[in-house]
Amino acid sequence: MTPNEALEEILKDLSASFGDGLAARIVMSARSNVQAPETGFNRVQYAEVVATLCKDPRVIGMLGELGVGEKKKRWERFIS
Repeated sequence: MTPNEALEEILKDLSASFGDGLAARIVMSARSNVQAPETGFNRVQYAEVVATLCKDPRVIGMLGELGVGEKKKRWERFIS
C-alpha cells in the first residue's frame, strides 16, 4: 500500500470515531505539522504523520492510550 492509500485507511478509521469533517481536520493538521505534501509523500513522512496523530490530544481522548497504541501498530503495518 502506498503512503497515500494508507492515509486514506487512517482517515476511514478516524471517521468512525470523529465523523468525516473532524477526522479530515485531524489528518490535515498532522500532515501540516510534519510538512507532508498532499500527494506523493514518502514512507518517512507517513511514519511522522502516524506518530503525530498518535500524540494528538483529540485522538488520545477518544481512543485512550491503549486504543492509540493498537491503532498505531495497525497503521504502521499498512506500509511495512
